[in-house]
Amino acid sequence: MKLFFKIIIVVFILLVPHGLKAQDVVNSAEQIIADIYEQFSEESENEIDFTNFYDDLISLSENPINLNNTNKEELDKLQFLSDTQVDNILYYLYKNSPMRTIYELQLIDGLDMTDIHRMLPFVSLGEALAKKQTLKLNDVFKYGKNEVYFRLDKGLETKEGYRFVPEEENQPAEDDTRKYVGNPYYNHLKYRFRYRDKIQFGITSEKDAGEQFWGEHNKGYDFYSAHLELRNFGKIKTLVLGDYRANFGLGLVMRTDFSMGKSSYVMQVSPKSNGLKKFSSTSETDFFRGAGATVRLGKLDITAFYSNRMIDGDTINGQFTGINESGLHRTISDLRKKHTVNQQIAGGNITFTHSWFQVGATSVYTHFNRCLQPRDAIYNRFYFRGNEQLAASVNYRLRWQKLNIFGETAMTEKSAFATINGLNFSPISRVSLVALHRYFPKEYDALFANTFSETSRVNNESGLYVGAEIRPVKYWKVSAYVDSYSFSWNKFGVDAPSTGNDYLVQVDYFPKRNVGMYWRFRYEEKAHNFSDMASTMPIVLPQPKWQARYQLNYSFGRFDFKNQLDANGFSDGVNKPTYGFSAFQDLSYDFEKIPLAVNVRLHVFDAQDFENRFYTYERDVLYAFSVPMNYGLGTRYYLNLRYDAGKNLSLWLKLAQTVYADYRTTVSSGNEGIQGNRKSDFRFLVKWKF
Repeated sequence: MKLFFKIIIVVFILLVPHGLKAQDVVNSAEQIIADIYEQFSEESENEIDFTNFYDDLISLSENPINLNNTNKEELDKLQFLSDTQVDNILYYLYKNSPMRTIYELQLIDGLDMTDIHRMLPFVSLGEALAKKQTLKLNDVFKYGKNEVYFRLDKGLETKEGYRFVPEEENQPAEDDTRKYVGNPYYNHLKYRFRYRDKIQFGITSEKDAGEQFWGEHNKGYDFYSAHLELRNFGKIKTLVLGDYRANFGLGLVMRTDFSMGKSSYVMQVSPKSNGLKKFSSTSETDFFRGAGATVRLGKLDITAFYSNRMIDGDTINGQFTGINESGLHRTISDLRKKHTVNQQIAGGNITFTHSWFQVGATSVYTHFNRCLQPRDAIYNRFYFRGNEQLAASVNYRLRWQKLNIFGETAMTEKSAFATINGLNFSPISRVSLVALHRYFPKEYDALFANTFSETSRVNNESGLYVGAEIRPVKYWKVSAYVDSYSFSWNKFGVDAPSTGNDYLVQVDYFPKRNVGMYWRFRYEEKAHNFSDMASTMPIVLPQPKWQARYQLNYSFGRFDFKNQLDANGFSDGVNKPTYGFSAFQDLSYDFEKIPLAVNVRLHVFDAQDFENRFYTYERDVLYAFSVPMNYGLGTRYYLNLRYDAGKNLSLWLKLAQTVYADYRTTVSSGNEGIQGNRKSDFRFLVKWKF
């Protein structure tokens, strides 16, 4: 502890940029995407698949939105903008088009300098009346961009899953179903072709660490994926073949992509309905395999899609108890679950869009070749059971002056109705308000629902969320939300109906383009089971947890600094509260004489209890998103390198290590267990453009 606090003091001293000379530095698209991911990933203990979101924004940076010839559908691709901000941009363009300079964005209500900085890599100014471009096959091959990615990861310490090889002990493999069948290397190989925003094609292959590459269980990579996406060909708005994702309405029936939830982006609670889109991730879940198309007939968009793929399930007596979403096939037990269930999906959507309102209807039918029968438990009594499900919904958006109203109501074949409705309102230019109400009864359990909610399952929940963004004076912004929710039935880990409250306030200060900081405080109180050996009945108690953060970002010359202090406290309602502390210093430098960029971090943490653990975002190689859990007393540091070996070849390297100082003799447990007090990782990626 003494060492920890000494380091804290040193880091804190570094938090004040003494004598810096300001220089205008516009963040790159990759930096902006990383900042957005950081805000959302740290609010979730689940790993967020950001690949498609990343792809979309990188594509936009290469083919920026022409603000003088755009519409709401295009601006909705900038998911960090709220509906009110998009409407304000369109209104300004309607009144003042064409824009002569990008600096006119400062004149638009509801946009501060941070919003504008995020927009800059993805927008441009062109002719107000752009000529319609005709597609020529020669242009596709001449100007299309080809990219190949190869990535290799390895943990530098030996994990328990690799220590025992049955064949070496003269034992048949089936005698131990828990040991890893493959080597400790992770690697994937990707190919991408892109022609503007009209044609995208890609192939992905992946092997997780511990999976076999070539042998009895696999002939090559464990996972393969391919996609073809065509956009804006006559009346065909979108055509997808192969692997794809589908998103409609607010996600109450169908959303397989990233969905914004609670974060410091307090206004971004309404997911964008972006229809069908390619699947380009290495995730082995949350995608469809088949075909889909959207046809535009005037103001009417008609979508139909079909999927037929094998998924992983734990099968017993011809049934399966649940879908295995890990995508890992490292052990004999994992391999027995691989591709055991056939899943077929057919669905459609009709959306009518007018200048001031939008209405749509979605229907999805799902069929399994086996009956889904979750293991009996009180908390899952109302989970979906059976081999087929029909779910349908109606969604709407209404805009009137500075008021936006939106919502979706859905029903399953159980006649269970669920609804989510909200509004955002900007009474004056410096104030934005949002309110969102959701009601998901315990009987509602749409298989592909993914919308704003406290838990990962969209059922057994009702709540009211209220948020506000206020810009009281220049350079300052205050963001806050209150979310009050309840569960009418038991949940996993909570053996009784329960309630909870979540509060967040954040103050941002950006005096210059190269200096920014914020202060954040979050308090949440929700119920959990409390283990008491003296009681034969489960005890459910409210358990408060608070989190505080200070972050400072500044740059001068080719240097970028990021400093962050975190603290939290947790109480189980009976014992004394426990506390956690964390501090890190980031330093990035982009060399001038050589095409090399360096990023390093020193991170110290002290989490007394598991509930005090920290999920801290880290910079990584391209297409990798790291939010490791830090628990106990220790230090973590890493080095990131990016080298551009010519115009078409780029190399990334990451080395990271965590060293624990709390006298532990092992790190992690089970097959992932490591002997000793440290964990080290190596990651390498090559990108080749041609």
